[in-house]
Amino acid sequence: MWVPILLAVVAVCAVQMVWRRHSWNVKGQNALVTGGSQGLGLALAKLLAQRGAHVVICSRSEAKLKAALTEIEKFRSFKEQKLDYVVADVSTFEGAANAVAQCPFVVSAVFCCAGGAKPGYFLEQSEADFQQGMKLDYWTALATAHAVAASMKQHGVHGKIVFVSSVLGFMGMVGYAQYSPMKYAIRGLAECLRMELQLYGIQVHSYFPATILSPGFEEENKTKPSLTKEIEGTDEGQTPEQCAVHLLRGIEQNYFSVTDCLIGSFMRIASGGCAPGQSCLTDSLFLLPARVRMKRLTVQWALVAWRRFVADRTVMKVSVSSDY
Repeated sequence: MWVPILLAVVAVCAVQMVWRRHSWNVKGQNALVTGGSQGLGLALAKLLAQRGAHVVICSRSEAKLKAALTEIEKFRSFKEQKLDYVVADVSTFEGAANAVAQCPFVVSAVFCCAGGAKPGYFLEQSEADFQQGMKLDYWTALATAHAVAASMKQHGVHGKIVFVSSVLGFMGMVGYAQYSPMKYAIRGLAECLRMELQLYGIQVHSYFPATILSPGFEEENKTKPSLTKEIEGTDEGQTPEQCAVHLLRGIEQNYFSVTDCLIGSFMRIASGGCAPGQSCLTDSLFLLPARVRMKRLTVQWALVAWRRFVADRTVMKVSVSSDY
């Protein structure tokens, strides 16, 4: 049984080496970063500027944008580098199109970092809460991608569209009914566009971060149920700067799905469907135990075990001792 499996892995890896991904150079790119006034968006804008890209950040608050641009200027790489901001609400097609039109260049790479969560128990949240989640997390990504893709097609730019999903785009969790489904939707949108936008030479990518220690995370904690915090446990999270490095490294390597931690990689591989992987060799090694039916935990079993014995058990302990 081992021989044909190993031969298949070697064959696929050999094909991947022949048609290996070409690295992407950020220097000289025209980058638009939505949600660029704080958190991941701001950290990414700084990194892009430092690496030699022209950068425009976008959000709804001009005051925050002005402050953010002052910080980004510290990372200017050369005198002629274009660093600017546009004020726009990119949750509508019109707003996103206006943002793209205001850029002092034709966008060649867009990073959809706008978004945020308002955790809470499902039955305690209102219709307005869920509408806000749709608008802030899904529509900002959808409208921005639509506007940028149209611009790229019009100008013949073979660029990149980068979505920011979440590990909660791989799994659901108590307290995140207003947020997690939107991240699943972004994942689905990215897979659709990855295939379709090949028609125009446009590449699509998704980033699935875990906890980002940003101003948005601080805002989340104001409404986050204690049960959610207990399940999340001791996840220390990463700074926006650390996440920006992970994200850009993955895009430079032309990975379709970018993760930044071991649990994220487990989830990506276990629930990847027919989406492109990262490395044929490492992804195959992760899944090899399942293919040969070894009597030990596979990636999938490990995730199911965590859900059953950690997340679900935590919820059940609360349910028998409270009114929920």
